[in-house]
Amino acid sequence: METIKATTRQISSKGAQHELRRKGWIPAVVYGTEVKNLPIQVMGVELDQALRHQTTNMPFKLDIDGKEHQVMVYELQRHPVKGNVLHADFKQINLNEKVHTSVPIVMAGNPELGVATLVRHSVEIKCLPMEIPESFTANVEGMTIGDVILVKDLDIPANIELGLDEDEAVVSILAPKAASEEAVEAEGEAEATAKAAEEAK
Repeated sequence: METIKATTRQISSKGAQHELRRKGWIPAVVYGTEVKNLPIQVMGVELDQALRHQTTNMPFKLDIDGKEHQVMVYELQRHPVKGNVLHADFKQINLNEKVHTSVPIVMAGNPELGVATLVRHSVEIKCLPMEIPESFTANVEGMTIGDVILVKDLDIPANIELGLDEDEAVVSILAPKAASEEAVEAEGEAEATAKAAEEAK
């Protein structure tokens, strides 16, 4: 389990937070029964390293001024263009209590005909923190146009509770033209979201 060091900080102005980031720190908050709503700061390099080694839905240790807490990433605010983390929210957890989270879906293989398209990018689940899978694999090898992969087709361990209908589609094999149109639409939505985030700063 990854460990990230942090120190407490005073609630500060936007200007002070910009200065923190300039020095390599990321302003953050950790929520929980023990810490309440505690403003902290973490080193950006350590956070980036932890996120490279594991997905954001996995638990890790947060060392706040020498005291360790088990946490998960609750939310990350990233720069809409550069992609670097601007602010992080962490949620304190109990390793013996189940948590709600989402697990990304990754595709494997190549369809025989058509283009494999993710209908859902993740699956909502409930399980113990240390039992959270890094991802679910959707194998599209040999599939053809019109084929779909449903939630129940994924290899989901029995100890994991699903947060959505098992008959919901997660992958669809589309004709090339339909897949291209869907990609353009998704790109337009992403650009709109990035623009809105930039305007809100």
